[in-house]
Amino acid sequence: MPPGYSQQAVLDPLKNWKYAVAAVLTGSALLVVTIWLLTQFITTFRPAALAGIRLSDMLTTTATGTLFSLPFILIRDFVIALILVLIIHELVHGLFYWGFSGRRPRFGLQGLAPYTAAPPGVYFSRNQVLVVGLAPLVLLTLVGVPLMLVVPMLLVPILLFFVALNAGGSAMDLLMVISLLSFSADTVMEDNGVKSIVYGLDGAG
Repeated sequence: MPPGYSQQAVLDPLKNWKYAVAAVLTGSALLVVTIWLLTQFITTFRPAALAGIRLSDMLTTTATGTLFSLPFILIRDFVIALILVLIIHELVHGLFYWGFSGRRPRFGLQGLAPYTAAPPGVYFSRNQVLVVGLAPLVLLTLVGVPLMLVVPMLLVPILLFFVALNAGGSAMDLLMVISLLSFSADTVMEDNGVKSIVYGLDGAG
């Protein structure tokens, strides 16, 4: 840690129920909105890629009412996209930690969810942590959306779910970024994958 710095705060989302509720609500909203936007995008440019998996295709009207049937292919594509997101999202965090520090980050599991932690004993500036936090959402969206225009059509639904799940899964990152914006740019952060410790100049603020 740079000289003249002392601990200012500990940001631990797992011990803050309000933070957890906000993350769930934000993530759900991002997921739904992103799926809708991407569906409109694909319908405009590659409508055949969604043949048989639109909501209207899952509803069957009979004499006794309307039946809903979820195609197996949709479940398969969702599961594939989810697995890819869990891995690639954390890899992007790790690549940016590695790029800023020159040291390999740590990867682990919190329950069933993978996480990325900064290399031990490395302190990052606030702005570097902001970049690490936003990188998966920005980078994977910028790559995933254009790919929908060129990949084979059977891969388009997987990409749709991938981009949408990545957006929804970035809710915790976005809330952390918002929290970090309340600290000055000269603060430094230490991250262990679960919580972030914020250090500031003694006497600052």
